[in-house]
Amino acid sequence: MRYCNTTRGRCAAAGMGLGLGLMLAAFTAQAGGPPVAPVEPVTDSYFGVSITDPYRWLEDQKSARSQAWMHGQADYTRSVLDSMPGRAAFTAEMQRFLDAAPYTVKDVKPAGEWLFYRKRARGVSQETLFVRPAAGGPERPLLDLNALSKPGRHVALDGYQPSPDGSVVAVSLSEGGEEIASGRFIRVADAQLLPDKLDLLLGTGAFSDDGKRYNYIALEPLPANASPLDKYRHVRAREHRIGRDAAKDPILLVQGSTPEIEVPDYHWPVVFDAPASSWRVAYVIPGVDPNFSVYLASAKGRKPAWRKAVGNADKVTDAWLHGDDLYVVSFRDAPNGKLLKLDARQPDFTRAQVVIPPSDTVLTSGTNLGSEVLHAAADALYLRVVRNGQGTALRVSWDAQPSVTTVALPAGMQVDTVVTDPAVAGATLRLNSWTSPGDFYQVQAGSGTVAATGLIEKNEVDLADLVAEEVTVPTEDGAQVPLSIIYRRGLTLDGSAPTAMIGYGAYGDAWTPGYSRRFSAWLARGGILAVAHVRGGGEKGNAWYKGGYKTTKHNTWLDFIASAHWLIDHRYTQSAKLGIWSQSAGGILIGRSITTAPELFAAAVSGVPCSDMLRMETGANGPANIPEFGSVKTQDGFDALYLMSSYHHVQPGVKYPYVMVTAGANDPRVDAWQGAKMAAALQAATGSGKPVLLRVGYDSGHFAETTAQENADWSDIFTFFLWAFGEPGFKPAAAP
Repeated sequence: MRYCNTTRGRCAAAGMGLGLGLMLAAFTAQAGGPPVAPVEPVTDSYFGVSITDPYRWLEDQKSARSQAWMHGQADYTRSVLDSMPGRAAFTAEMQRFLDAAPYTVKDVKPAGEWLFYRKRARGVSQETLFVRPAAGGPERPLLDLNALSKPGRHVALDGYQPSPDGSVVAVSLSEGGEEIASGRFIRVADAQLLPDKLDLLLGTGAFSDDGKRYNYIALEPLPANASPLDKYRHVRAREHRIGRDAAKDPILLVQGSTPEIEVPDYHWPVVFDAPASSWRVAYVIPGVDPNFSVYLASAKGRKPAWRKAVGNADKVTDAWLHGDDLYVVSFRDAPNGKLLKLDARQPDFTRAQVVIPPSDTVLTSGTNLGSEVLHAAADALYLRVVRNGQGTALRVSWDAQPSVTTVALPAGMQVDTVVTDPAVAGATLRLNSWTSPGDFYQVQAGSGTVAATGLIEKNEVDLADLVAEEVTVPTEDGAQVPLSIIYRRGLTLDGSAPTAMIGYGAYGDAWTPGYSRRFSAWLARGGILAVAHVRGGGEKGNAWYKGGYKTTKHNTWLDFIASAHWLIDHRYTQSAKLGIWSQSAGGILIGRSITTAPELFAAAVSGVPCSDMLRMETGANGPANIPEFGSVKTQDGFDALYLMSSYHHVQPGVKYPYVMVTAGANDPRVDAWQGAKMAAALQAATGSGKPVLLRVGYDSGHFAETTAQENADWSDIFTFFLWAFGEPGFKPAAAP
């Protein structure tokens, strides 16, 4: 959540005297293909190594020239993809599966006597926020995103948080995929928006126990001409009192606001009152680094006296206060993590009580190693962890000597998410698998048994004959890469099956089994879905994460390539039928796979990719990602970033496969120029004659936020693969 040579772009545009419309016409006046990107080399020197960047001018995304080129690319790509004879039918089939149930429920949050959840009815593109009594009863709509959105500019619900008694719910709303939200409050009794409005909000915050105060984090207001590097430099923690003018909200923590807490550039400060506790808590989160610092102060008095309880060296990735007990997940001297209990009055790591010792169980939530593992309920602390690649729930009692038990699950199910309310006993689990959508289940506090809520209805459309295999792929350096393979029962495995292989391998994210209807149309027509759990992910703990990190990042794409060879060698597919996809940091995985072994794949889709890693830290979200990827300001950092930079490994004349690169015009995480430069380089270099397309979304950011976007994205991905595989009916009429 990075620019150079923009003056040249603006001066060239002004010198030509072309407005955007004329410039677009000039770019698109190419014979039967996408607009050609002019080469304007810029040379940088890193530790004595000269690196030439031919498309630096594309980084000025606001220039008329850059916009015209990207619009021309987008229009050309759209004309090609939409001219596929079979695309309309595939899209309709995709929608049939997305609308399989009368409604879908996205998440569930209990608060007091109420249950809140997002629900999308069949036939509409976005969710509505609902509330109903937790004990059962009629539901009521609180916020309909479909009514808020306009054609070409959708409104997304980035998150929501009910007050402890459920009388008010805070919502974070953003437009067009920008993820910089407006905070609003809804009175639950009559679904009325309160006049309070918070600006420049990041995510959702936390209510005080009485529901009158709301702590949140927000961006620093900046002038229009501010550098992109200032966007996330000084994030601040603030406190809003319901009914007060938000302009008067005090800043609780920002760089330099208190001598007790250091908040460096690009660190996120978070301040909140621990529920049912006398403690005020502050986190200082160093960008994407999962290890954060924890500070404690008495919640009494106007000016807290902070003291550090946990430092970055303690490798704490999650924390929770219960009374005077501070529970922390720590990866210090524990590659898979451990759960410790400290005395909040005098926190001392050397005297911490070990509640869950290091073991084969990985204390990770599935996103950003360790985050949101801990979920507090009135009766116990519930953990979402990973065992043997499967999500599992643990229950830790609040006793002085806590007991730890594993929540028994229905056969074949794994834990996707855990939701609790600190004031309510028990937990709500979202259970599913690769082959079943599952349901939300309620954990009974006394017995520990789980019971389905019925929020996820069974239907006749979902595929009931799916098979999921779990295999391991040996690599040349001895690693064993988990590979999940999903397909329909009875499929003949003779090497002819169209196969989509996906992966990620960054930030310690653990890709655990999860049902997704967006893959159903592919599986229904005999396709295989393969998920490679490559190094850089957290499926096998911190060692697996660090095995694909900075100077070891090459293992990420080498594991992926090894997985592709395994699928081919074991006759699941062949190179001519193998397409690969990932997005964001997964763009490193896709880009370096096709620049390392271009002959291995028929097609590749690189979504909103990190492609030019040498320029990553020049964008708004780049500095926050230095903990994950490194910096060009050090020799080791430059060496590692150059090796993982796909853009710099594109070579002229190489026979690259079919490639589609995507970009979100409003993406706050990966700048659109990253994908644009990669597409320009591949279009100029490829010697195969196969198409390289740039697909740009102008009402989108980093993710698909509506069902219409999800359908369009995945219909394009899968039909692009089928075109590359030579499937009848998928060659575009407008194909080059």
